[in-house]
This record gives sequence, structure tokens and C-alpha cells, in this order.
Amino acid sequence: MLKPLSAIIADDEHLICETLEEILVGLDIEVLAVCHDGQDAADAIAGLMPDIAFLDIRMPGLSGIDVAAGLTGDDAPFVVFITAYDDYALKAYEVNALDYILKPFVKEDIKKVIDRIGRLSSKTSKLSALPAGQGGSGGGGYPDQFCFYRGNRAVIIRADDILWAYAENRWVYVQALDGEIYMAKNRLADLEAKLDPRHFFRCHRNYLVNMRHAKELAPGFNRGYLLTLKGATKVEAPVSRAKISKLSKYVCF
Repeated sequence: MLKPLSAIIADDEHLICETLEEILVGLDIEVLAVCHDGQDAADAIAGLMPDIAFLDIRMPGLSGIDVAAGLTGDDAPFVVFITAYDDYALKAYEVNALDYILKPFVKEDIKKVIDRIGRLSSKTSKLSALPAGQGGSGGGGYPDQFCFYRGNRAVIIRADDILWAYAENRWVYVQALDGEIYMAKNRLADLEAKLDPRHFFRCHRNYLVNMRHAKELAPGFNRGYLLTLKGATKVEAPVSRAKISKLSKYVCF
């Protein structure tokens, strides 16, 4: 079964938030958070990693434009601005917004955006819906070998030999157990969808780690953790505060 799209809503008008949330739920979109200022929206996006961010432009603190401009990770959400002002359209598209909707909106306006995102989104991968044995030779239909790149060479790496993958400057890199680093021609979310979730943990929006090679946890920044992985070179991956509760799936405390 395909994972439903998820969204956060950020608008300082409570009635707008309630109306939009009702429409999204009616369209089978999972609303992860409702925020009323820009900083809360930025924090919610970083911690919850929604597929879509509906942002008002004029909000207390950070504006919607400010929030969108800070979304530079590999798996940044689709940004949809909803505003009462039509003089920000050009600025909105300068920060790679997917769409720009003027208030007052109706359900059909939102449905058109969701339909468009459904066509564009690579996060609704059908791989997880395949029966066991299809899509590769690994358990549960997950491939057990991947092709990564170094220069003009394509190198085949076993899934078990992937230490971690990380997004940096819109590129995704994979480090193998032997310390070698390769480039992946996937978004981090796409790679995550093809790796067995029993062993691979999205510990942070920009990091995906192989928990078979986990070694040590230590206190980290902003009440998160640093996860040390075993390999030829020392690797420390941040575990964001929002992901700490999921650690118990991989480690018995």
C-alpha cells in the first residue's frame, strides 16, 4: 500500500488553517502539524519531513519566503504559498515554490495542487507494494545490490555494505564499509524507499544509516544524539530529536 502524502500548514490566521486542514484530510493528506509563525514552520519541516509545506507569506517572525529559502536539503518538501497578496508571486517562484494560491481558496484549488504533486512526487514509490521476491533478490522485495558512481565508473555495492547515505548541496553520497564514498543518482527519499527499513534508519532529514553497523550513541546538538557507526573510518550521524522515539525499533534500551 502506498504511503499517503503528508503536509504541514503554516498561517497566522487560525480559521484559514482549520479550513485548509479540513480540505487536506478530505483529500487523504496526512496533516503532521499546524503552525502559526515562520519559525515553528521551519522547525516542523526539519523535524517531521513532510512531503508538502503550505505556507502563508506574511507571518510573525520568519516569513513564508524566508522559510522556503532555507529549504535546501535533498528531500525538501514541495512548497505551496497561500496568501491574500498577489504581489509576491515572482518572489515565491524565485524560491522554487511549486504553486501560489490566492485567498480565499476553495477545495478545487487545493485538489489541483495535490493532483499535481501526486504526479511529481517520487515519495509514493510503488516498490514497497511489490510482493516478496520482486524488485530484487533481497528479503521483502528490496534489492540487495546497488549501482553507485565515482567519476565515469559505476560500482556495484551490496546493501549490507552501505554504511550510510547523506544529502549535501543537493547531491546524495553513499559511504561503504571500506570507507569509499560514491555518488548516488537518487534523492535520499528514493534510496530510502529501496532499502530494507528493518536495517536502514532515516535518523535525520539528511542522513540514512545502516543500523547493522551502529556502535555508540552520545548526546548531540539540540537534545538529539550522535550515532557512531562501525567502519573503516569513523562516522558520526546526527539523530534529530524528532527521530529519537524510533530508535527503539533498532536498539533495545
